[in-house]
Order: sequence, then structure tokens, then C-alpha cells
Amino acid sequence: MKHAQVILILAFIVIMAFEGNFVDNDVWFLLNHGRYVASFGIPHFEPFTLHEGFHFLMQQWLFALGLWQLYCMGGVYGLVFFSWAAGAALLLLYYRLQMRVTGGNESVSSLLTAVVMFFACWLYITQRPQVASALIFLIEIYLLERQRARMARTLPAAFFVLSALLINLHAAMWPLLFVFLLPYLLESLVGGRFRWCRQEFRWPLRQWLLLIAVSLLAGLCNPYGTEAMTYTAHSYGSAEINAIVGEMLPLSLKYVATGLPLLLILISAGFYTRKALPLRYQLLALGTGTMALQANRSFFLFLLFGTLGIGYLFRDWQEQQRSSNWPQVRRWGLLLFCLATGMDLMIFFKVRETASVVRQEAFFFLAVVSLLFVLLCAVQLFRRRVQAAALASGNLRLTTAILAFFLLPLFALKWQPPQMVSPALARSADILLAEEQPSALRLYTGYDEGNYMEFRGIPSYLDTRAEVFLPALNWQEDVLKEYLDLICGRLDYREFQQRNHFTHLLTTEDDLLYTYLAADPDYVLLYDSAEDDSLSEVQQQEKKSIRLYAYRPAAQ
Repeated sequence: MKHAQVILILAFIVIMAFEGNFVDNDVWFLLNHGRYVASFGIPHFEPFTLHEGFHFLMQQWLFALGLWQLYCMGGVYGLVFFSWAAGAALLLLYYRLQMRVTGGNESVSSLLTAVVMFFACWLYITQRPQVASALIFLIEIYLLERQRARMARTLPAAFFVLSALLINLHAAMWPLLFVFLLPYLLESLVGGRFRWCRQEFRWPLRQWLLLIAVSLLAGLCNPYGTEAMTYTAHSYGSAEINAIVGEMLPLSLKYVATGLPLLLILISAGFYTRKALPLRYQLLALGTGTMALQANRSFFLFLLFGTLGIGYLFRDWQEQQRSSNWPQVRRWGLLLFCLATGMDLMIFFKVRETASVVRQEAFFFLAVVSLLFVLLCAVQLFRRRVQAAALASGNLRLTTAILAFFLLPLFALKWQPPQMVSPALARSADILLAEEQPSALRLYTGYDEGNYMEFRGIPSYLDTRAEVFLPALNWQEDVLKEYLDLICGRLDYREFQQRNHFTHLLTTEDDLLYTYLAADPDYVLLYDSAEDDSLSEVQQQEKKSIRLYAYRPAAQ
């Protein structure tokens, strides 16, 4: 195995070890959806909130059903397994796609995949349907790249399957199946007319029309028909959604996770601007880059598809083959070992006051085990130092062992077991269900807390399915506007209460009601996480403070 492929695998393991056990807040409404479909079938009216008669389209029903089955089999670890499996599938598909783009250049494909997947796994690999849609788009582009010379007869059938899967897994992203066809279609039609781009696709127009027609036909294979196919037109572009959903904000370059990849791409492209790039790669970068600048959630697509042209530009680059000798390998190994030891000790002394005794013992145990592995590799390398081939492979094993010596003890200190919900939120649900039957409850929640409460069977005012609360989709009320008016102070909370007749209100420290209700005698405090002695200081600091109130007017 080459150095580049080792870097690729290590980069994936490192980022997934620290980020792969994270459980996204949207999991709760997805599990709720999946459980409902498994029990009652496909809904057409919203069944979870306190708003009655809302028209509803469960645009992620198949993904939610699959996630629910995983949860039933493995609990929270089933969800973590999904993250690791999805991340591995993305890595493999992106690597295979780059191998096509670079003409089989393993070094360029591996290094570029390592960089792209580091940021993609760090930012986006969670239990959300956008991961499934990204996999479908990667398969779509890979199939097109395999057939540059001519369209295979089986391609329309493959696109039928991809389209049918996408419309049921993530209907909101279904139109992008056709958007990703456009760069290839335009290259076929006009790519050869410009000197600044190359043309490699020359498919006849009738073949493209066949592919589009088959994909459109497959889009009808869903329980909501054309309404699912046009879901995007009604669910995006809302001012209320853009104001309340963080991932819909424009991309900010001041953050390292987004600014650094863009900077690396621009610098890399600058070295090779004299080379003509196929039109499809230019359009993919321009299109996904524009989408990312409009909403940072689309930066995921830019990472996967806007970077394909970089692999094409560097397709002729090759690693210099340098002969290694024992003194060079020894100096490099000692330097890397000293750096790893210093970093381990520095991190240990920094966190030892907050780390538990068990974590400290695990740190030293893994440090000793990985150190023995380093010494074993070093001894084997020393014994075979006069053999050039053995020296190269032994150097790679030693480097891997030293990196493990750095990462494994750090993993013991920093890794956290997966936690699906904050203890304070779970306790609030327990208190509510102990006081009333779910059908008798009308609970106010902010944007983030409704998912879990609805999963527990408590009808809530709001959750993170933002588009469900728009009149364009529910055909009744603009709940998001009312919520924004409340949190911005344009709507008095007493009038808000009269409109919605809440029995209980769950407030967080970033909510105006958190302060207002404390001074109103009509609201009785049932629970305050800041005064919960059973929560550790770490647990209290991890999540927002919660106060649970019951509405009990003094006049009554």
C-alpha cells in the first residue's frame, strides 16, 4: 500500500473517531417518521405537532424508515454504524471517481480524497438524508465518467433506479439529479466551440433526452406523485427559513472549515491555469460554488463535485521516487516520534484535571501498547536496514505506528460515547408524561427541542422541519412567522398564549420566554436544569439551560 493510501485511510479513521459518534438533532423527527411509516403507512396530514389538519408530505419517508430499522436493531450504536458506513461509502465512491478523472493516478486521487473527505466527514457525515442523496449523485457522476465515449445501453435503467431511490429517500434533492446532468449535456452540445475548455463528451442529443425522460418517469414512483417532484419549489427560498435555519445562511469564509478548502482549491488551480479544463468540471465547480455561497449546506456538494477539476489538472503529477537510506529513515523516525510524544504529553497535562481516573488509565494503557508497537517496528526496520525494498515498507509501518502512538492515547482522553439527547431535555419529557397523558398536552418548544418531545409522543408547537410550518406546504398557517415575531419581540407572549392555548412551555436560555415567564405568576416552574443537582457541571455546560413551565392562571 502506498503512502498516499495510508494517509487516506488514517484521515478517515481520525475524523470519524472524533466526529462519527455524533448523533444529529434531526434524528428524532426522522426516527419519528420511520416509526410512523412502519406502524401506520404513508401520512398525508401532519400527525406529530399540536397544529391540526396540516397538509403534509413526508419527503424523506424511505430514509426515515431505514434509519428506524437500524435504531430498532442497534439503538444509538446502529445510528453510529450508519455514520461510519456512509462515510466509508462516500470515501470509496469519491476515490473511484477521482481515479476516473485523473486517469488512474493513485497518488493524486488518494491525497485529494483524504483532504476532501476530512472536511466532508467533519462537517456533514451524520444521520441525515443529505448523505444518501450525495451518494446517489456520486454514483450518477461516476456512471457518466465511465462512459465518455458513448452511452451504454444499461445507463437509462441505472438512472431510472437512481431517480426512483432519490425521490423516496430525499425528494427535496431530486431536481439536482437533472442539474448534475447539465454540465455533461452542455459539454456535448457546445464544449468544442471554446478554446478555453476541452470537450470529451459528444453524445447525441437524443441520448440525453432519453436519459432525462427515463429519470422523469422514475420520479413518479413515489407515494405523493408530482407533489414530491416539485417539493423543492415550495420548501426553499422562504425568508423565515433563511432567518431561522443556520445552514441556510450564506457561506462565510472566516471559518477555517469552509475558508481553508476554498483557499486550497484556488491556489491549486492557480498553478495550472494554463491547462484547458473540460467544460463539465468548470460548470460543476461554478454551479456548486454558487450554491454554497447562497447557503452553506451546499458546501457539501461543492466539496464533492467542485473539486473534481483539481484532480483533472494534477492528473499528470507523479511522486518523485527517492531512494531511502538508514540514516535518513532514522532521523525522520526520531523526529516524528519526539513530536508525537510531546503532543501526547502536552494534551495530557492540559486535560488531566478534567479527565476521569478511568480515562487517565486508558491513556497510559494505550500509550504503552502503541509504544511497544513502535519499538517492534523500529527493531524490525533496523535488522533489515541494508535492504532497500524492506527499508521502504518498514519506514511506512514505522510511520503508521508512530501516528497510532499519537492518536490512540488522545482518543482515550477525548472520545465521548454517543449521546442522543441531553439529560435535561429527557427529564423534562419524563415530568410532562408523569403529569398528563400525551393527548392532553399542548407544549410550546423552540426550534430545536420539538423533535425529541414529538418522538416521546408530546404534541409540540415547533420542530426542525422548518418547511412544514409554511403555508405553502401546510396550506393553513405561517407558524414560522409567528415564532419569529415572538422571539424578536414583535408579538406579546400573552397574546401568543391566547392564540395557541399551551398547557406547558419548554424554554431555553436563548429564548425570551425563559426570562419573561419567570416573573409571571400565571406560569408555574416545574423544572429548571440549572438547579438540577443530578446533572454534572459538564452536562449543564454542554447544552442550553432549560426551564419547564405549566400554564396555570391565577384567576382560575
